[in-house]
Amino acid sequence: MTIDITGRLAQLGLTLPFAPLPRGSYVSAVIHDGIAYISGQVSRVGDEIIAGPVDHDTPPDVIRHAARTCVLRALSVLVATLPAATAVERILFLRGFVNAVPGFVNHSQVMDEASTLLHDIFGESGRHARSAVGVASLPGNGLLEIELTVTLTTVPPPVPRPCPQEHAACGIDTKP
Repeated sequence: MTIDITGRLAQLGLTLPFAPLPRGSYVSAVIHDGIAYISGQVSRVGDEIIAGPVDHDTPPDVIRHAARTCVLRALSVLVATLPAATAVERILFLRGFVNAVPGFVNHSQVMDEASTLLHDIFGESGRHARSAVGVASLPGNGLLEIELTVTLTTVPPPVPRPCPQEHAACGIDTKP
């Protein structure tokens, strides 16, 4: 089953941002042997950072916003990189780096927000393996950075519809 990412996001009341450009000497995504590797996406909206570090007093809506922002940025890179006639088959792996204060131990709960959104978008194909790592800092002091690994599939071309009895509509010449 293939998912229309932008259509599914619209159903969820979400939209993809413009695909961010790399801010260094790397590419945003690499596709190799049917696997897409999406470079780390920090919790950034335009030029504004959803900043860390996270602690036990960080409001849940800030964590949710950071996680959703990272996922949407990663998906925008994925959509911009997908070759024609290719679609997401499955989210394989989600890696998260959580900018947290020393002693913070709920990294997995921060990442649950990103995992939930991927499941909401892709259904069972959005269930993935994952790691959540606490770090002392991230680029721009972002609260969160994620990486995605996605397997892709080829989308078969549409099956042509049968032509009606009168071939004038499809342009077939029936004269001998």
